[in-house]
Amino acid sequence: MMIKFIPYDDGGIYVMKALENEKELGFCTFTVSGFDMKFETVSCSDDIIIEGLARAAMNFAANRNAYIAKIKSEHMCAAFKRLGFSGDNEPSVEIPEALTSGCSCSHEKPY
Repeated sequence: MMIKFIPYDDGGIYVMKALENEKELGFCTFTVSGFDMKFETVSCSDDIIIEGLARAAMNFAANRNAYIAKIKSEHMCAAFKRLGFSGDNEPSVEIPEALTSGCSCSHEKPY
């Protein structure tokens, strides 16, 4: 099955949902302000889905001129570390750097 990542605006806070056959697998919420985007919540138990949500949200934010992604430290997990987030109080990463980092899933590359 294919997992879809669907964004929507919830009154100024963006939501990115991960869906498989209309079943919600997880979501994150984030804001975009100037060149910054910030993950406010992350709700998912699967690390690979979290990485997909983060990548989709950062791509969405980058298309709205965001360059730096930040996350509340309590939501920091292995998926965000793999994407390059670092720092203590408010871990962050440059979005282009995070989006060009290699996929960590176990799928083989088609080339």
